[in-house]
Order: sequence, then C-alpha cells, then structure tokens
Amino acid sequence: MSRSGLLVPPPCHAHYPVGEYRHLRLFDDAGTYGYAAVAEREDCLELHLEVTRWGARARLGLLRDLEWLKAQARSLGKVRITGIRQEPDNRPDPRWAKFTRLYGFTGQCVLQAAFLELDGER
Repeated sequence: MSRSGLLVPPPCHAHYPVGEYRHLRLFDDAGTYGYAAVAEREDCLELHLEVTRWGARARLGLLRDLEWLKAQARSLGKVRITGIRQEPDNRPDPRWAKFTRLYGFTGQCVLQAAFLELDGER
C-alpha cells in the first residue's frame, strides 16, 4: 500500500479544485486501487474516495490508508474524517452504508445538494 500525491486530479475528481483538495493515487504492487481527494475543514478532513479495484489486497490497502489518514487528521487537531460520495445518477448507492461501515464510519445519511453557477459573477 502506498500513496502518491497528484498535481492534476484524476477524471473522477476533476471537479475538486487543486489547492483546496489534496489529490492522492492509492496503489500497491498490483497497481492503482483508488483515488482520494482530501480537504481540510474546520473540525474534520473531508474525504472523497473512488475505488478502482476491488478485492482483499485493495481492502487491506484501504485499511492502511485510512490509518494513515486518521493519523494525519489527529496531527491537525481534527475530530473526525467525513466521507462524502457524489453519485452521478442522482440516486443513493445502496452499498455505501455497508462499505463505509467496513472502515469504521458511522452516521451514514443521504445528503442532497444543488448548485447555482454564477458564471464568474462576484
């Protein structure tokens, strides 16, 4: 399990701005198993995770990555890591709660959002 910082976000996280978010490639000897976008917020680290390869090795890597991220959050004085998933088809993924519980997350909920673009107006 390893992590490498990305200067350019992967397509799955292209909408998370560089600078506000730290973009990471998650990989092991078999290759990439995911991408993470992490932003520091007032009391938490905001985590967006895209898993690209499943299986026991990837799960073990994700567990180790989460331990690393928890240490990072603690060193910054954060009280939690908030995992957020944006579904492209506007329907909640029924696997989300089970997946997040595997890694110790609790308080799963459905969050709806809408965006009002201002075309650069300030």
